[in-house]
Amino acid sequence: MNASQLPARPSGFRFFYSSISGLFPSFAKDLVPPVITVVAGGLFASLFTWKPVTDGTALTAYEIFAHNFSLALVALLLTQYGARIMMLANGFYLGMGLVGSVASAGLGQTVALTLVHVPLEIVAWVMTIQGARLFWPTLVAVLRKEGIRTKFLPALMRTIAAFTVFYVLAAVAEWAEYALLKR
Repeated sequence: MNASQLPARPSGFRFFYSSISGLFPSFAKDLVPPVITVVAGGLFASLFTWKPVTDGTALTAYEIFAHNFSLALVALLLTQYGARIMMLANGFYLGMGLVGSVASAGLGQTVALTLVHVPLEIVAWVMTIQGARLFWPTLVAVLRKEGIRTKFLPALMRTIAAFTVFYVLAAVAEWAEYALLKR
């Protein structure tokens, strides 16, 4: 078989997109709204005057992770619809925080403090919504005794493990960004 007979393989962004959409069919659909709310929050925050802040409070990576993870668990329990509302509100707040940070600390410091952890955190939000979408049918089946109870714990662990990885990476990145900037 020569090269002209091989099936066409998508390249670049199309290949990445098809890979992600194969694993998480609603990933792109769930990614767009939080990104839009980050922009909307930034536009809303630009309507206000921000005063410079001299120094922020340093949090440990564990404190950052514990905060984000506890919110993710609450979002998981609120079904995909509640999770989506929480993540949209979080995106709006993030957009406002980014504008406030640029106004008080400058663009360079804001980029340095958000370049790595913000994309990881947004992916974690999307994974939380995906997790709620996958988790609730299993929970309902167990409660209705349609499914075997032994399937519940593995489904819960798979759901939590997926977004936990991104929340851990985001927390460590956020802590490291702040620690490196203060050096």
